Amino acid sequence: MPLIQFPDVPKVPGVSSVLRSATLAVAATDPAAALAAIVDLVLGGQTWGIFDRNGQVALEFDSFLDIRHQSFARIATHPVEDGGFVSYNKVSLPSRNGVRISHSGTKSSREALLTAVDALVKSVELYSIVTPEVTYASVNLTGYAYERTTHNGVSLLVIDLHFEEVRTVASALFTQTVDPSGAREVSNGQVQAFPIPDSTITTRELL
Repeated sequence: MPLIQFPDVPKVPGVSSVLRSATLAVAATDPAAALAAIVDLVLGGQTWGIFDRNGQVALEFDSFLDIRHQSFARIATHPVEDGGFVSYNKVSLPSRNGVRISHSGTKSSREALLTAVDALVKSVELYSIVTPEVTYASVNLTGYAYERTTHNGVSLLVIDLHFEEVRTVASALFTQTVDPSGAREVSNGQVQAFPIPDSTITTRELL
């Protein structure tokens, strides 16, 4: 009887299909390769990470643990007669993202990661948080916190990153105005300096 690598599951109604991958069969003897193959199979090869404007990786870490996205809007109200209020506008507020990452490399790599995170907090550069479903662009790191606990392993570093959306405003490339009086002052001629007469008034002149 030939060796069957996978269970023979019949394709009949009511029986779920089984995912089969030759990569998993080859990597069965290597736990690390098997785990990488399972992750790639489940995520479909999608990328998780934090990238800069040039598409380069901004932080080097092991795992992207979770993300928490918050998006809010504010409705403006104005008091009217008889003590009531009327809503007249709705403004979208910058979104916030909480990202948790982990890293369990060497001591030098953990130090490098913490140094990079601290540099991002002090930077005004914009970054993108990439997930399989949504990419949150134009965000800046506003804070972070990390922990090392005994139940997670002495060498495991877990970092919480707090990002906030930054909305940029396009600058105007024109100076023409509808009303000429609203235009900026422009000097088109020569400017010649002249002395200012002495206007000092003495005490005797005032008397």
